[in-house]
Amino acid sequence: MMQELSTTILVLVAGILIIGVALAKIAERYRVPHPIPLIIAGLIMGRVLVFLNPTESFVQIAGFDFIAQLTLATVLFYAGLTLNLRNLRLSIVNVMLLATIGVLATSIIGGIAIQASTTALGIEIGIAAFLIGAILSPTDPAALFAVLESGGVRVKRKLFSILEGEAVLNDATSVILVILVFEPIVIASLANLPGGVNWGLIIVEFGASMGLGVVLGYFVARIIGWAIPKAGDDTNIAILTATSPFFAYGIGELFTYTPGFPVHPGALAAVFAGIFMANARRLGLEPLPQQSMRGVMKNVSFFFEIVIFILLGYSLSVPLIEGDISTETIAFILANPGILVLGLITAILVIFVARPISVFLVTAGDRTIGMRDRFFLSWAGVKGVASAALAAIAVTVIIQFSAAEEYVSAIKYVVPTIYAIVFTVLIVSLFVQGLSTTFFANLLGLTERQDLAREITVHRDATRQALLHIVDQYTEGKIEPAMYSRLKAELEEEIFNLEDELRRVVSERRARIKELKVREEIYKKKLEFYEQQFESEKIPEGIFQDLKSELTAEIEEIVNRITMQEKRMESEVD
Repeated sequence: MMQELSTTILVLVAGILIIGVALAKIAERYRVPHPIPLIIAGLIMGRVLVFLNPTESFVQIAGFDFIAQLTLATVLFYAGLTLNLRNLRLSIVNVMLLATIGVLATSIIGGIAIQASTTALGIEIGIAAFLIGAILSPTDPAALFAVLESGGVRVKRKLFSILEGEAVLNDATSVILVILVFEPIVIASLANLPGGVNWGLIIVEFGASMGLGVVLGYFVARIIGWAIPKAGDDTNIAILTATSPFFAYGIGELFTYTPGFPVHPGALAAVFAGIFMANARRLGLEPLPQQSMRGVMKNVSFFFEIVIFILLGYSLSVPLIEGDISTETIAFILANPGILVLGLITAILVIFVARPISVFLVTAGDRTIGMRDRFFLSWAGVKGVASAALAAIAVTVIIQFSAAEEYVSAIKYVVPTIYAIVFTVLIVSLFVQGLSTTFFANLLGLTERQDLAREITVHRDATRQALLHIVDQYTEGKIEPAMYSRLKAELEEEIFNLEDELRRVVSERRARIKELKVREEIYKKKLEFYEQQFESEKIPEGIFQDLKSELTAEIEEIVNRITMQEKRMESEVD
C-alpha cells in the first residue's frame, strides 16, 4: 500500500510540474499572468482525479500546508535576494509604511468590509473576516513584474522601487500578522476559550517575531555567506543557495515551540537572509556570486509557485481538509452559492476600497508622489502566491487546533468560506489587475522608454571588454591557464547568448519594418486605383479627395514609423 501511495505521489508531482511548465510558457507568450492558467489547471485536475477515482484521498498525500510553508520560505528569500537596496533608498519611508501600517490597514479595512458583506448575505464567519483580510493583504511581485516584463513596460524608477520593496517586506509582515495576531483571535472565538485573547501577549509576540526575524536572517546570511566562497564548485553553491530559505525559515519556526511564548520569525528570517546575502560586502563578507544565486532561486521559486497555484485550484475540486468535514466543504459551497457572490464582493472591496485607502493614507505625506502615482500603486497590488500559501497554512492551523465537537461544527462554515473567498479574490485580482496594469502604466504616463536591443548591445560590448582584459592578463602571465580557460569559456558563452538574443530582437524589428513597408505598398496601390477611377470619372471629386486625404495620412504615418525603426536599427547593429 505504501509503495502504491508513493508511486501515486511521484506521478502526481511529475504531472503537476510538466503541466505547470507548459502552461507558464504559454502564459508568457500571450502576456498573461502565469498563475491564472495554473489555477484553472488545478480546478480541472481535481475534477478529473475525483472522476477517475472518487474514493482516493489525493489531498491528504499532497501535504498542502507543508508545501505552502516551503513556498513562502522560497518566495520570500528570493524576493530579498533580488531587492535592490540602492533603489530602495529612494522610497524607504513609503516602503516601510506600506509594509507595516499599510498591511495592517488593508487587513482591518478588508476585514470590516468582509464582515459586513457576510452578514448581509447571511453567512456568519465572525472575526474570521479579519483573518481573510490579513491573508489578502500581501501583494505578488512575481505575477506583477512578469506582466510588466512581458508587456515590455518599465515603470518609473521610484514607483518600481516602492512596488519592489513593499512586495518583499509586506509578505513577511502579513505572515506574522496572520499567524500571531488573527489566527489566535479566530481560534479563541471559535473554540470559546476561557479568558478570550491576551492582547498584550500578542503585541509582544508580534514585536519579538519581527526583531528575531532580522537577527536570524543576519545569522543565516553570515553562515551561508561564509560557506559559499569555500564551496568553490558551482553545484555546491547551487545546493547551499537552494537550502538557505529552508534553513532560515526552519530555524525561525523552531521558536514556535517556546513554552508560553511562541513566536514566528521564520518568514522575516527568510526575507532578511536574502537581503543580507545580496549585500554580503556590507556585512564584511566576501562578495557572493549574485547572478548564480538568483538564477538558482528563480528556478526553485518557480517550481513551488507552479505547485502552490495548481493545488490552490485543486483545493476547490478536492477539499484540502482532513477529518470528517473534508467531505462537506464542496457541498457547503454548492449549497451556499452566496459564498461565491461574497468572494466577488470581497474582491471588489479589497481592490477598490481597502488597498487604495491604505495606499493613499500611507503616502499622503510624500509630496513627490502625485495622484497618478498613488492610483497606480493602488492598482498594482496584485494578489498571488503569498495569499494562496497563507490560506492553506491558516486553514490547517484552525482545523488541527481542537477536536471539540462545537469547534468542529463552527469551522465547517469558516474553513470553506476562507478557501472560496481567497480563491475568488485571487482569480479576480489576477485577471482584472494583472491584465490591466501594463495598460494603466502606459495610460498614466508612468513608464520609461525600454530599448531591449540597446541594453543587450551594451551588455554584449561590456562582456567583450571583459574578455579582452582576461586575454591580456593571461598573456602577461597574471592568470593561470586553468583559470583562464574556465573564465574565457564562460565569457564566450555569455557573448554568444547575448548575440543570439540580439539577433532575435533585431529579426523581430526587421519583420515589423517589412510589414510596415508591405502596408505602405498596399495603401499606395489603393491610392493608385482611386486615382484611376477618378480620372475615368467613375467616382466624384469630393469622394476622391476624402479617400486620398485619408490614405495619404496613413502612408505618411507608416513612412515615419519605418524611418524611426530604421534609425534605431542603425544604432543597434554592429
